[in-house]
Amino acid sequence: MTTSPEVAMEPVFAPGVPAGVRRLYERRPELFVAADAPRPKRETSWSSAPGNTFGTLLVWIAVCVGGWILALIVLAATLPTAVAAWAALVLAGVAVVATGGILAKTMGEDRGHKAVRRQHGKYLLPEDFDSEAGWLLERAQRAVKTVLEATVTKRGLLDDVKNELVLPEQLWDIAQVLREQTVLRARQKDIARGAKTAELDAVLGPQRRALALSAEAIKRKVDLLDQYADRVRSADAALRAEAALEDGDRYIELLARTEPAGDTSVVEGFTDEATALKDTLTRSINAARDAGRTLALPE
Repeated sequence: MTTSPEVAMEPVFAPGVPAGVRRLYERRPELFVAADAPRPKRETSWSSAPGNTFGTLLVWIAVCVGGWILALIVLAATLPTAVAAWAALVLAGVAVVATGGILAKTMGEDRGHKAVRRQHGKYLLPEDFDSEAGWLLERAQRAVKTVLEATVTKRGLLDDVKNELVLPEQLWDIAQVLREQTVLRARQKDIARGAKTAELDAVLGPQRRALALSAEAIKRKVDLLDQYADRVRSADAALRAEAALEDGDRYIELLARTEPAGDTSVVEGFTDEATALKDTLTRSINAARDAGRTLALPE
C-alpha cells in the first residue's frame, strides 16, 4: 500500500517511542518494516551472513597464529629465553582476548536492528497508508508540527492546553485509525473484484457505510487540528507584530532627527496600534487556547 507521490508524509511513532529510534529513521530508514510485515527477527553476523563471518574469523585466527609465531622467532633471537617466553605468553593472551571480543561482536545484535525489532508495532510508515489515508495523515502531521514549533507554544503561552502531551497522542490515534481504514478499503476492493451478487452487496453495503462514517469522523478530527493550527498561526503573527512594535521608539527618534516639525499623526498612530495590537494578541491567544481544548484527551 503506497501513498500518492505528492504526499510528503513522515512516519508516525507512538508517544512512548524513544527519541533515538525516531532519529534512527532519518539515518537508516531501510531498517524499519511496514505494519503488515512480521516482527523482525534477532539478527547477528552469524544469522545474516554465516559464510562471510566464518571466513573472516578464520582469516583473523590465521593472522594471529602466524603473527605470534613470527613474533616468537624474533623474540627468541633478540631476548633472553625467560624474557622471550613471558613476552610470547603476553602476546598470546592479547590475541586470545582480541579474538574473544571479535567473536562476541559477531554474536551480538546490531543496535539499530535491535531498536527496530523492539519497537515494531509502535510506528507506522508512509507505505502503511493508501492515498486517501495518507493525505489526511499528512494534513494532521503538518498541523501538529505548526503548533509545536510555534513561538507562542515555545514561550509557554498555551501551556494550559498541554500540546506536548495531547498532540502526539492525537496524531498516533489518528494514524492507527487511518491504517485500519487503509486495510479495510483494500480488503473491500479485493472482495468486490469478483461477480456482484445480492448476498455480496448485503454484506459489503453496511461495511462500506461503516467505513465511510469512520472516514468522515477522522476527517472532522483533522479539520479540528487544522483549525487549531490556524489559530496558533494567527497568535504567532500577532506576537511577531508586537515584537515589531517594540521598535516604535526608534522610528519616533528617527522622525524627530530628520523631520523636527513633521506630521505628528504617525507618532500618534504608534500608540493607537499598540493598544489595538494588545487586544488582538489577547484575543488570538484565547482563540488558540479554546481551539486546543477541543482536542484535549479525556481524563
